[in-house]
Amino acid sequence: MGKPYTIVIIFWAICLTACASCGVAPASQPSSTYTPDDQVPASTSVFGVTASTSSFISGVATAAPTVLAPARRAFLGAFFRPEGPTPYGVFLASAAQTAPEPYPSPSSVLFGSKGYCDAIAANGVSISSGYRVDPVKLSNVVDLGVGWTRTPVSAMFDDLSQIYGAGHYNFADLDSAQCALLRHHITPLIALEAGPVQYNSIAGRISPAVIQHYKTAADFGRWCSTVAAHEVARFPAVTRYSLPGNEVNSYPQSFPGGEAGIAAYSEACYQAVKAVQPRSTIYGFELNMDGALNPFASVFVEKLYALGCRVGTCYDGLSIHLSLRYPIPAAAVPCYPSPKGDYGMQCVASIRSAAHAAIHLIIGETVYVVPGSVPDETAKAKAVAAEFRAFEADSSIDGALYANVDECAVYPSGYFIGGCLVNTSGMRLPAFFALRNMFASSP
Repeated sequence: MGKPYTIVIIFWAICLTACASCGVAPASQPSSTYTPDDQVPASTSVFGVTASTSSFISGVATAAPTVLAPARRAFLGAFFRPEGPTPYGVFLASAAQTAPEPYPSPSSVLFGSKGYCDAIAANGVSISSGYRVDPVKLSNVVDLGVGWTRTPVSAMFDDLSQIYGAGHYNFADLDSAQCALLRHHITPLIALEAGPVQYNSIAGRISPAVIQHYKTAADFGRWCSTVAAHEVARFPAVTRYSLPGNEVNSYPQSFPGGEAGIAAYSEACYQAVKAVQPRSTIYGFELNMDGALNPFASVFVEKLYALGCRVGTCYDGLSIHLSLRYPIPAAAVPCYPSPKGDYGMQCVASIRSAAHAAIHLIIGETVYVVPGSVPDETAKAKAVAAEFRAFEADSSIDGALYANVDECAVYPSGYFIGGCLVNTSGMRLPAFFALRNMFASSP
């Protein structure tokens, strides 16, 4: 998973301005517990389920969900990407993006007329109003019962020090996304990414020599320190990070020095964040563990371990991208690509073994594609429910993220067609309700 995402980062930079006025009116959504940002007090709970268990959503009947045991609170995650135009990013394509000027100073209060998120600056906008989050995207994650998000901070759009010199940053997009999430009691996990140094600009080819934002590990460490300091001062509830990029085991050659480069970048970032925020939790690598061309993720972790990149030097836990086969393989079945292997819970065990530690994991992405993984949307709903129950039963899995809440059929490769919870017409699919039934009313 994530392969199309790595390819389009350059496309985002080109199209961000061009798409400023190409917004499409969102499809109507069912009634829900979501309330627009400007109407939600900071203390209001938004996770109660009010929708009927038997209703018509966009003309499609939805069956009454099975009553399940309570799910772990805040276990369910989703993407919430500040960077990139719609449909990849979370901001309204039709709205102007204007940072407040002067930019507000850190405050112990986030919301209200004097809060960091909502205070109106001299130019007439606040962080929340200057960068307006798409209310449909936000309502989908709120109504779903999401407790955390993987929210990248963009080296390309936010770190302006590479253009204008030290001290120049633009965190308005990241801050607005975090304000919207925290207002609804959803806590971001900040994804620290080294930038195009790790990405390929040409699909299907190793072409890493593009725009090296961070030419050295030390450069990347300084950026990680800056982001951590920003979070500590403004959003102290944010204590989890991942690094140094997306699915770095897929193309280690994209980092200078391959695995050794990944180890160096990871260690520099890890140490920088820990120096600022010692009690933070940092997950490594966003490991690709899906697909017929799956790199053997546990071998990668072993290689990094041999290079000294391990618990306490590069990460506290690991983030893996894993979709369990449905029906879920028996517990004894080894992880693919081992002989007679498959995608089951042994994949989780294989990663822990490779790390030589009883580490915590987080499922940084999971998705079921129709018909590639499951034959139809009904089967996908069953697969999603079974998978999340399996993950949730492991007490050292800290959370699981369903990657494509509303990004159906938008990737150029078509890799994620059918893999989403809300389709391109705005229809909430059966898997959406399967997850909402599990998590939206978690205690």
